[in-house]
Amino acid sequence: MDAPLEPLLAKLPGLFPASSPFSLTPSAKAFAPHSERFSGGHAARWFAASDGEEGQRPFADAHYLCSLAEALEAMQIADELRAQHEGYWVLPHWLAIASDGSGHHFMIDDANGNVLSVAHDDEHVEVIAPSAAAWLGHLIDGHAESSVVWDKVFGLMDVAELEQIHAAQASANALRPPELSSKQKLRGALGAVLVAMIMGCWIWFLETHR
Repeated sequence: MDAPLEPLLAKLPGLFPASSPFSLTPSAKAFAPHSERFSGGHAARWFAASDGEEGQRPFADAHYLCSLAEALEAMQIADELRAQHEGYWVLPHWLAIASDGSGHHFMIDDANGNVLSVAHDDEHVEVIAPSAAAWLGHLIDGHAESSVVWDKVFGLMDVAELEQIHAAQASANALRPPELSSKQKLRGALGAVLVAMIMGCWIWFLETHR
């Protein structure tokens, strides 16, 4: 059985700065109709502890904690895709608990409690934690040890991963051409106007001397 989630969830607001407060929504009340499908109890336990977060600010790894309604919407889409001829790799007993808003979710595997990283367009599924409690515990303990930090774009993030992202961004920026100064932009614009005027005069000269 997983460790209780409520004490872990209660610690989360303290990991966020006052400029970007984090607040949880009280437990979901509408899970009972889905308890037969998600009979493992892991998904039910998560949404009994909280129905996602207020707002959609990044919580962790650019994902926000989604509500049960949002999770069920993603489940319905997955069911429809699974019913098609090609099938779908998202299994019926996986339920979303976090979303990046563009089709990538963190899901609970209700059969064993694993927290999965699942993309709608990529069959590769990564187990990011053996349980929801372990996932939250990693973020909380990592923040205390400074191996997890808050970032305004990604939310809570492993320092090593964040450094890799920033290094990749710096490399991409280095390949971009340097920004032109205001004078250089003005010269370029004047040059373009001058070329257009010369071409216009040349065309007029050719037309009038046919």
